[in-house]
Amino acid sequence: MDLLGETRAQVVDTLRPAPASVAQVAARLELSEPAVRRHLQVLERDGLVVAETVRRQGPGRPTTRYALSDRARRLYPDHSADFANELLDFVENEHGRHSLLQFLRWRQGRQAARYAAELADVHDPGERVARLAELLSADGFLADVSETVGPDGRPLLKLHQGHCAISDVAAEHPEICAYEAALFQRLLGGRLSRRLTIAGGDGICVCTITPPDSIPTTTPANEPT
Repeated sequence: MDLLGETRAQVVDTLRPAPASVAQVAARLELSEPAVRRHLQVLERDGLVVAETVRRQGPGRPTTRYALSDRARRLYPDHSADFANELLDFVENEHGRHSLLQFLRWRQGRQAARYAAELADVHDPGERVARLAELLSADGFLADVSETVGPDGRPLLKLHQGHCAISDVAAEHPEICAYEAALFQRLLGGRLSRRLTIAGGDGICVCTITPPDSIPTTTPANEPT
């Protein structure tokens, strides 16, 4: 919040309980409406607030209200990772490691079904990896793909994840990374190796993929390799 500057941080705090109009924000902060509008324009440009049009009941022009985006709400303290770690620790301590792995298999199965449905009509290996990167980015993993050539001259694809939405949990439970890599391999086919992970202390997750000769057509299994 400090990076926003004092006044913009106050604007964000004002919008936290509920959306508000420029006039409402200006009244609460005792600022002029033009000044508030300028701050809101900057916050909207940075993806921290969204504008919504509200139509009046009866005569009169519609009004614009501003609300915090999901990105802005992440500026506030979030202890969900602590809760998730405690939950996984409880499962393992009370019910054994088998139950923890059983949960991770269940979670991977849900992910596999969703991603497989999105990839069902994508048959080119490169396009398939690119589409998976889009799905991962939508889930908060900021993924992209680059092409390179292996030592044997075969083309390779590198799937980069610049952010890990569950890095704190994965750092405590590295099995999650293993299940994710296994999921990618079964979705994409070919050979896949992962040397770098954010949860392991690296700045980025990187999977190196040797594209297959044909795309897998079966539902991904649940066991990591």
